[in-house]
Amino acid sequence: MKIKMISKSILVAILTSVMLFITSMANYSNAGTVGFISFNNAPRKYLTINDSKLADITVRIEDNNGISYAKLYKIIDAKGNKKEIKFSSANTSNATSHVYTMSHKNMLKGKEQTFYIEAKDKTGNILKSTFKIVVKSKQVTVKKKVYNKKKKKNVTKEVKETVKYYAVNDSPRVINWVVSGNNMTVGIKDGDGTKVAKIQDMNNNNKEIYTLKNLAKGEARVTLDMTKFKANNKTYKLKFITEDNKGHESRRIVFFQMDVIAMKSEITAKKETTTKKTETKKETTDKKTTSTKVTEGKNVSSFVKALDTISKQVQKDYKAKKYWKYTNGVNSENKLPFKYTFQAALKTNTLTTNCADYVMWALHDCGIFTANQKFYGNNSGGITYKKAAETKVKETLKKYATITKVGGKKTPKTLVKEGKLKKGDILTYKGHTNVYAGNGKWYDAGRQTNKNGKGSRTNYTFTTLGPVKLTYNNPVYYIIRLKNQT
Repeated sequence: MKIKMISKSILVAILTSVMLFITSMANYSNAGTVGFISFNNAPRKYLTINDSKLADITVRIEDNNGISYAKLYKIIDAKGNKKEIKFSSANTSNATSHVYTMSHKNMLKGKEQTFYIEAKDKTGNILKSTFKIVVKSKQVTVKKKVYNKKKKKNVTKEVKETVKYYAVNDSPRVINWVVSGNNMTVGIKDGDGTKVAKIQDMNNNNKEIYTLKNLAKGEARVTLDMTKFKANNKTYKLKFITEDNKGHESRRIVFFQMDVIAMKSEITAKKETTTKKTETKKETTDKKTTSTKVTEGKNVSSFVKALDTISKQVQKDYKAKKYWKYTNGVNSENKLPFKYTFQAALKTNTLTTNCADYVMWALHDCGIFTANQKFYGNNSGGITYKKAAETKVKETLKKYATITKVGGKKTPKTLVKEGKLKKGDILTYKGHTNVYAGNGKWYDAGRQTNKNGKGSRTNYTFTTLGPVKLTYNNPVYYIIRLKNQT
């Protein structure tokens, strides 16, 4: 967030120092957050499931503040009685991650079963969550060797088979937290829809401030008026109790401090709008000049500078034997999560990025995108825009950039040779996104395109993100060029 008033520069410096200190203590575990000085979430759980066969399921509980305890239970009857399943001895009370493997052979046995997790982090935040493991089936096409009587030999033939696999019916998640003025918007997400969500104020004897019923399937965005909650030493402490339409319940405690700069800038903007009619022509001209300077800050120079900053950090970390890995999230081959901002990624134990996230981090750091806003070149050659935090990514991008369709008719080398690319141009391909750095070099965080890294496809480590020369020369589908180039 930026403060427009120069006279507040001293206040900004003080607040920035405080923010940096408090943020270092925050837990960024899988919670997209915008507009907070600090945000401390309860532990998060991740389930890794093989969707091609009945196999072991990995349960991972993470919290960057350290986990005081994590307990996994099996629900053994209709009354909700439960039996604890012990974690392995490798998980200690000080660990930031607890991992448990639910054995297909010894525990799951191809049956539907319900489980319950309870975890507490070192700062006292608690997660309580119910989830059900179900068995599903689907038809898949496989290649098999079959004997052909006519040819008198085995031949490869595609046949359809029905396979069974595990899936999870999880309790509702609370995600994507955004502050705007005195309001906080969050997403309450459940595939079956959320039956009820209760939000309690723990600073006010657990008073129930909101009771929300029958929320939409998927991510339902809800806005909370924070003036209804009490802050203790400027810190809010909330408890979310959610239940989906299948009876799976979750309880989560979070505490946070809202960004006073964000709140004050919004109030200042309203005051400026109110007094605009009475301003003199000179004052209006001065304000237009200030506005123009802010816009010019969101151009290719600041974007490239952000890309450079991130790449230099990757290079520095590699020399210090702290390795940045490629990932597409917990559902990718290496099962590693990713973060929505570079600052959040730096706070994690496992440093990860990918081709699109690297570009989005830079757009965020130069002030064009907010956290969670994202787009990427999809496998069909189009651009996928991810809507997050009640913002329209496509409209934001069109506001600050021109989007030119190439349609797969030219390669990056051809475009460079024809002089049709400028430094800072974002290019999308089928399943890839990168940025032209000028002089035939690129900013690139692809595991199969940036050959400066090390390791296999499922364990790829970056040594740099650019500028680098690439041999990658697949067809380009779109060129995205930031406006106000310098």
